[in-house]
Amino acid sequence: MVDASSLSRDFATETMARLVYYVTSGLVIVFLSRELMPSDYGKLFFAISVLTVCRLFSSLGIAKSAAKHVSYYLDADGQQVRHVLTQSVRYNAVSISVVAGTVLFGAGTIASALGEPTIAPLLAVGSLYVVFATLYNYTRVVLQGFQDITASATVYASEGVGRIAGVFILVTLGYELLGALVGYIVGFVLAAVIGVWLLAQRIPSRNETDPIENGLVRRMLRYSLPLTVTRGAWVLDREVDIILVGLFLNPAVVGYYVVSKQIMTFATGPAQSIGFSIGPQFNEAAVAENEAYARKTYERVLVYLLLFYLPAVVGLFLLAAPVVTTVFGEQYRDVVPILQTFCAAIVLVAVTKSTEDILDYLGRADSRAVFKILTSAGNVALTVVFIQSLGAIGAAVATVLMQAVYAALCLGVVNTELGLRAGFLLRQSVQVVGISTMLAMVVLVIRGYASSPVAIAGVIVTGTMVWTVLAVFGGFFSLDSLYNLAPGKE
Repeated sequence: MVDASSLSRDFATETMARLVYYVTSGLVIVFLSRELMPSDYGKLFFAISVLTVCRLFSSLGIAKSAAKHVSYYLDADGQQVRHVLTQSVRYNAVSISVVAGTVLFGAGTIASALGEPTIAPLLAVGSLYVVFATLYNYTRVVLQGFQDITASATVYASEGVGRIAGVFILVTLGYELLGALVGYIVGFVLAAVIGVWLLAQRIPSRNETDPIENGLVRRMLRYSLPLTVTRGAWVLDREVDIILVGLFLNPAVVGYYVVSKQIMTFATGPAQSIGFSIGPQFNEAAVAENEAYARKTYERVLVYLLLFYLPAVVGLFLLAAPVVTTVFGEQYRDVVPILQTFCAAIVLVAVTKSTEDILDYLGRADSRAVFKILTSAGNVALTVVFIQSLGAIGAAVATVLMQAVYAALCLGVVNTELGLRAGFLLRQSVQVVGISTMLAMVVLVIRGYASSPVAIAGVIVTGTMVWTVLAVFGGFFSLDSLYNLAPGKE
């Protein structure tokens, strides 16, 4: 059964970890944008995008499949949990070795094939990025399967702390692009070490008389297949468009595009923390025990996501120009129209990120994989088409369109599983749109004053106060509803 107190505690823990991670990541982004020219910034993240694609093949769906099976056996059979971990580590070790070795020895060939031979040294060093990023991801995801969100969140936050320390020190010492990449690797090394240590403490003691369950490895590998497809589609969404911008345009435009996309990723962090926290509690057994409670919980989360994100995105759209030039500098002014286009995708990404883990634990990974690969392939195709006439903005438009399709499909599956109340959600959504419209009118009046960091902060605070008043009068907030993470009315 979905436990409300546990959900609230896990969400708070995961949100705090994500706050640490996104604050440190945000500082790294701002620091690098100030230290590097847009073209160098673009080269760095062009290389990181290539390495992230390589991580797909080193991670596959092994970690997520292991997490699901750990969650399944957690209270019933500790020895099978041990077997799940042992077998998954073995398979992951093989995939890491093959992919990291390929990147190390094929760096020059890969860089030349992409039309950017200058990133070959970054890719060679990036073989370590592949190794430790995959280990980090494995431990974080499997700890989620243990329903130990605190341990998983610790791993997540430590990656951000290690990254900011590594990047600041190495770039300041003058190592520039290579130092920045090694700084990212330092973050993954720290997180992987902590993750392995935390995971080792949770491995049940060995019992020779309890053999591996018949068919367990086959089921694990089979379930990893749709997860691999889903992760591959996620990589297409997140990284391939950056690679395409690099192929068709130039490193400076890659820098502008990456900054705008990083802002979108930063903005959707809280939504992902919700999905990550509550996902394990929506396993098939818990939902079968109390489907009505699970449905109501998901509906409440969805309403609050819309209440938070839609007005925030409206504000970001209207304040994009002063925010970008103040934070990143005048040399990044070309980020503004790309970011404004991405604003439409932020709400959609927030909805899907809060839903994806739930679908996996509901046993609908197969459906999500199909949706993700189709929409991601569509995203790539539309990016290639739109980028010819609209440049980087075209790539952003493609993302918005395919995210809309993907969000609709995910919500359709949740509705099939939980039977969502369409009328309730529609009424709440109409109110949120009304709040967003009134907030936009206020921001339009006062945004002319947003000419300095202090003034921008003042506009944001004013907008937040207006939003709070509107939300309270709209019946969304009360002391009781805030405590129980539920809308004040239904």
